[in-house]
Amino acid sequence: MNKKRPANMVVSAMLATIIFIIIANCFMNLWGNSFTTLTAAKTATQAQAYSDIVSEKIKLEGTDAEEVTTKTKLSEITGNDSDDDWFYTYEIENETEDDNGNVFKVASIKIYKDDENSPRYSTEIPLSSLGSGDSLEVGMVIAWTLATNPSDNYLECNGQSIDSTKYPKLYALMHNVPDYRGVFLRGLGGNSASLGKLQGDAIRNITGTMGGSASDKAGLWDYGTGVFYQFNLGRSSVEYSRRYYNHVSQGMGFDASHVVPVANENRPVNKAVRYFIKAK
Repeated sequence: MNKKRPANMVVSAMLATIIFIIIANCFMNLWGNSFTTLTAAKTATQAQAYSDIVSEKIKLEGTDAEEVTTKTKLSEITGNDSDDDWFYTYEIENETEDDNGNVFKVASIKIYKDDENSPRYSTEIPLSSLGSGDSLEVGMVIAWTLATNPSDNYLECNGQSIDSTKYPKLYALMHNVPDYRGVFLRGLGGNSASLGKLQGDAIRNITGTMGGSASDKAGLWDYGTGVFYQFNLGRSSVEYSRRYYNHVSQGMGFDASHVVPVANENRPVNKAVRYFIKAK
């Protein structure tokens, strides 16, 4: 009986090992499938988001939009190098025209990942000549978040001169577009400058206090609050009434970073956009 126990123990250990391997393999397969499913869902959502970006671009261009049949990097629209592995195309169907002369088209958008031949996401959007593709009046300004320009119905607000032949309606309003590069737009009124006038930068006042005593045993400055701070210049031996005192030289400094965030400009929390004006 004693000789059979080791053999039984070996068999039991082998069975336990086999069972463990089977369970572990099942777990890894289950985890791997779940990871693959989550990754695919995330990629599909991302593809749909890119499709929305391309859709907005085409909608602004309206019926004047031109086809992009060769796969083009999304980064050319977003300006983000991390989007270099995503591509888009869109084809535009032949136009139809109603009795009132309004033109209608349909744009088919496809979003690709890397060098794949099949799109990750596809959609169609309608285009119409009604309202020249949007409802903006000539002279209205939009904030544009993409690196590429919208259609030539818009001019970037960089101070450029206006072609009176190509944009007669806008030229009747102004001969140069406003220059909004690097500035924040502000509603007229309150503390704003007059309409269209550039207002210089300013900040609210920053205050602080400092004080102390000038006795033989104390420094001139004992404390500072707000933007003022105390610092020591060094120690020295000072004679007073035939006695020597260990003298600490002190100073007061001014540093606005003790109170507020600082930079080489005054600015609120912000994100950069490009401003365009409706030209036609």
